[in-house]
Amino acid sequence: MKAINYSDKKVFCVTTPSPKGDGVLVNISSIGICGTDLHLLEAGAHSPHIAGHEIAGITEGGQAVSIEPVIRCGKCECCKRGDYQLCQGDSAVLGIDKDGGMTEQMIVPEYCIVPLNKNIDLKDASLVEPLAVALHGLLRTNTKSTDRIAVIGGGSVGLCAVAAAKYLGCEVGLSARYDHQKEAGAKLGATELKGVYEKVVDCAGTPDAIDLCIESCAPGATLILLAIPWDRLDLPGVPMMINEIRIFPSMVYGVTNGTRDIERAVELLALNPSIGKTLITHRFPLDAAKEAFNVAKERKTGSIKVVFDTDI
Repeated sequence: MKAINYSDKKVFCVTTPSPKGDGVLVNISSIGICGTDLHLLEAGAHSPHIAGHEIAGITEGGQAVSIEPVIRCGKCECCKRGDYQLCQGDSAVLGIDKDGGMTEQMIVPEYCIVPLNKNIDLKDASLVEPLAVALHGLLRTNTKSTDRIAVIGGGSVGLCAVAAAKYLGCEVGLSARYDHQKEAGAKLGATELKGVYEKVVDCAGTPDAIDLCIESCAPGATLILLAIPWDRLDLPGVPMMINEIRIFPSMVYGVTNGTRDIERAVELLALNPSIGKTLITHRFPLDAAKEAFNVAKERKTGSIKVVFDTDI
């Protein structure tokens, strides 16, 4: 099979054997390039396993599915209460710690399978995973439709956060760097930032973004961290303290109020299938891996979400 990995700041399309072992065989249809993939690539990480954790495909039985890429023990207290993203046992993320979906086939545990609604175009279904990331932060902070939400950062996760907030019925303001990101945000229902907000979502992770987040927080607001701060996180102390701003670091997804966040993400995409046309700007075959990653990391090309499509 064709497969993609990276090492020493270089992307490779390699040939690998077909997967074997226990689990559900999935024929991969679409796989998104995540900001985490770009960061690890630029950091020179050695990734001998197959990359990719934003995955959609079809089972041997013909079921269209998204893959929830979190491997967990299922036995620790975190797993038992539905916080398997915090698993304290034998845990991993497919595409980060183990073979992922930038290939033609993969075998996953049955609990990773998330059936898709028929309203969802399989070519867009790799968006379910980043939509679940965005929903998790909002759901775990008890976001209500009456909350005003500010999203700082107009990349794919930021725009997924806009879509997630609109799904929950919220008014959303967006701060984005590039015009094409602002246009996409407007299509999803976001307006420009104005005033202060009850929930502020950091989707950029830079010092300047954090400063704007704190400026955008109403007294008693919650700052939701969706972007991963790869270095130290520097918070402006005085405005944070005098406004009693709450900080919620949000890590992927789990079970919230008895429902998997990723199942809510499937519902979101089914209700608004135009999200795919808005966010997915470029599609490539697996053997164009180098070009795809170059386009994904250069936002001036107009890219938002770059996807590998195995049917191309």
